[in-house]
Amino acid sequence: MDAPEDGAPDSRRSFALYSRPEDGEGGAWTRHATGFLGGEQAPDTVAPGAWPPAGAEPVALDGFYERLADRGFGYGPAFQGLRAVWRLDGEVHAEVSLPAGRAAEDFGIHPVLLDAALQSTNFLGIAEPEPGHVLLPFAWNDVALFATRPTALRVHARQTGPHAFSLVLTDPTGGPVASVGSLSLRQVPVDRLAGLGGAGTDHLYQVGWTPLVLPADAAGVAAPAVLDLTAGTAEGPEGARALVGRVSEFLHQGLTDPARSGEPLAVVTGPPDADPAVNAVWGLVRSVQQEQPGRVVLLGGEGTGFPAAAVDPSVVGGLLASGENQALWRDGTAVVPRLARAEVPAGAGLVLDPVGTVLVTGGTGTLGGLVARHLVESYGVGRLLLVSRRGAEAPGAAELVAGLEALGASVEVVAADVSDRSVVDELVGGVPAERPLTAVVHTAGALADGVFEAGSAERLGEVFAPKADAAWHLHEATEGLGLAAFVLFSSGAGVFGNAGQSLYGSANGFLDGLAGWRRERGLPAVSLAWGLWAQASGLTGHLDEADRARLARGGLKALATEEALVLFDAALRSPEALLVPARLDRDALRKQAAGGELNPLLRGLVRTPRRTAATGAPADDAADFAARLAALPERDQHREVLDLVRSAAAAVLGHPSKNAVAAAQAFKETGFDSLGAVQLRNRLARATGVRLPATLVFDHPTPLALARHLRSELLPEPAAGPAAVTPGPRAAGPDAGPVPVDGPAIADLDIDGLVARALRGRG
Repeated sequence: MDAPEDGAPDSRRSFALYSRPEDGEGGAWTRHATGFLGGEQAPDTVAPGAWPPAGAEPVALDGFYERLADRGFGYGPAFQGLRAVWRLDGEVHAEVSLPAGRAAEDFGIHPVLLDAALQSTNFLGIAEPEPGHVLLPFAWNDVALFATRPTALRVHARQTGPHAFSLVLTDPTGGPVASVGSLSLRQVPVDRLAGLGGAGTDHLYQVGWTPLVLPADAAGVAAPAVLDLTAGTAEGPEGARALVGRVSEFLHQGLTDPARSGEPLAVVTGPPDADPAVNAVWGLVRSVQQEQPGRVVLLGGEGTGFPAAAVDPSVVGGLLASGENQALWRDGTAVVPRLARAEVPAGAGLVLDPVGTVLVTGGTGTLGGLVARHLVESYGVGRLLLVSRRGAEAPGAAELVAGLEALGASVEVVAADVSDRSVVDELVGGVPAERPLTAVVHTAGALADGVFEAGSAERLGEVFAPKADAAWHLHEATEGLGLAAFVLFSSGAGVFGNAGQSLYGSANGFLDGLAGWRRERGLPAVSLAWGLWAQASGLTGHLDEADRARLARGGLKALATEEALVLFDAALRSPEALLVPARLDRDALRKQAAGGELNPLLRGLVRTPRRTAATGAPADDAADFAARLAALPERDQHREVLDLVRSAAAAVLGHPSKNAVAAAQAFKETGFDSLGAVQLRNRLARATGVRLPATLVFDHPTPLALARHLRSELLPEPAAGPAAVTPGPRAAGPDAGPVPVDGPAIADLDIDGLVARALRGRG
């Protein structure tokens, strides 16, 4: 905002409004508006009168939002705030309100409420724009705000020109809230809106590598156990399976041997970017790292001094001390991965021959069907070969084909197992010569969830066959056909790592490496490591509300289908072999950073504050926790540990308070599964510095039992003197928390504690 100009006739001040993406530090700012701010303005005094005004004719709103969508304005449920409309003498009167559950927050007028007021002006009879154009708000004049934070408004709109109108907004009692002397609309070509603000790339990321300065002193770190995979090569999915099997055995032994509980485990490979087998290893290990924080390090590289220099205890210790768990060794320097917004060239995208054929695996599934329709609508594809296990018998296949044929495409649906090389050869060889194969989109896949310690590498085939084997067969069968595109649907599990999905991450890592491998050989390829789609698919249909809430707390929001397909288009313009289309929640990531839980890969996206432990205390008090605990009376020790357990459990489940987690209730009854158990174990380990097994909540099935175990780990020496403790006064209520029975007397227990004692038959 500028100061008033010298000699200005009034007190107006000019201003300009700019923005840039939240992760765009150092990037260009976009100017959205300029204008003048004036002094306070008194509202016009208007008697409330009858509402709606006498003689006003009600207008039916049936199909209103559907008609707007047909004109290019898609309003989701959160923006559908128009409740009632009346017309009188060419003017519009309307009622708008915020959707249920949405608060007014700290806005003068909530954007959703203001937008709903503008929606009512569709009934003014404003002139339609030219074909291929839309009308957008352009010039606001004489805008005044008289009251703030309304949740409902009455709207009086009056047309003042062909593409202009005025607004008077009041609260439900008729009290003035705001007025707009004039709002002029401007026609804008629809195609100009497609690239505004980087809309096609806001949620498209790539993995880069940045140098890391290792701490000068990493003394006290034990020498790591090393699995060196740099000798020899492994080709194809069979070679990758064998390599992943070796890594699984090495990690399982190292993580389950009590004698090696303090020993780092280092997996050393060549560069992963263009090696499918090595990338499969990285996909596996990244998920194991999420389950076993601080235990496993991934090191890749080549050249002089590698791998000997990279596995030196000072290097491994320096990585762990820096909170890193993956690095490449380049010319004596460690570089670490960071996710960053992808830079996608502007201009025309991929061109596909309309006479040719596009093969889509998983073609009758949710994602395959969406992509197939998009290829026809946006790329003019004239023939589709949709392949899936059930083929035409798949649910919705007939409707999908009918819809594609109505768009003018020729569609062939085939039931086939693309993990079988001979089947793939037959599919590719059967494409008519006059309709040659021009592109492949591989969306097929399968899950094999389970925490690593409880899983078995024998299940690797369940996910490798439809993902990795099929991709390799498609690669070999089409290598000499001159394809225009070879698109692999991978998963963020192979890039981020995802607790409970090590095998799935491995199979998707293979796809990521295959894309790089093809690019190095001059062949087209891109692997899309997708985040979550809002549209449920065969891989995500099992997710319930709690699962999606957990993903959201982890920083992953769902991509709407329209967003995902825009990212698909942007990826086809990119020179990168691996891209990550995902909607990341910056607020959730900042909370993780504040709690010391942020995946190092994401550190470039948010500012990382001084690390804090799960309890909210400074990061260096994991060691202090035991000392602080030892200084307390025994009764308070039990309560302190129990409070920690209940608070951590509540955080994992998404509850705002520990009071939602009863001390004597089984973790399983509160909603914990194997992944939640891993998260709880990790939180408690960070807060206390105690190494804990992934089976923690199954070995100690209630907060009470777990607190007792955790206290014994923190303070292994038995307390001197008699076991009984003289009870003292104690606060009642849910926050007081129960205490283990071997500490205080019955009089000092709350309901949870009494129930626990009764169930054990003691007291």
